[in-house]
Amino acid sequence: MRGSTINVGVTLVTEECFSCGVMFAFPDHLREKLMANHSLSFYCPNGHQQHYTGKTEADKQRERAERVERRLANRDEDLRSAIASNRAMRGQVTKLKKRVANGVCPCCNRSFANLERHMSGQHPEFFAQ
Repeated sequence: MRGSTINVGVTLVTEECFSCGVMFAFPDHLREKLMANHSLSFYCPNGHQQHYTGKTEADKQRERAERVERRLANRDEDLRSAIASNRAMRGQVTKLKKRVANGVCPCCNRSFANLERHMSGQHPEFFAQ
């Protein structure tokens, strides 16, 4: 039974060889070390080399934390970009309002005493937008 433990003063963990199926046991601290470092190999009593694959729970937790940090950094950058874009747009709107208030046509940049009459007659599509 793979993964069962036997207590004989030292806790042993059983393992089954993937190649020949023989059951063997080794100390639990060794299993933890082998699972943490996937490049370390061990051998069954019949000499078949093997190693643990897959990610440990610590690896999975670290990757989850890294993904969350990346998402937060991306959101922060998106927020900074949106704030900068908003400031730029407000500046453009303020500039346009001042020009119109001074009688300057926003379409053809000419000055008019009666800007409203000019806009409705010459640029009716401006208000349709």
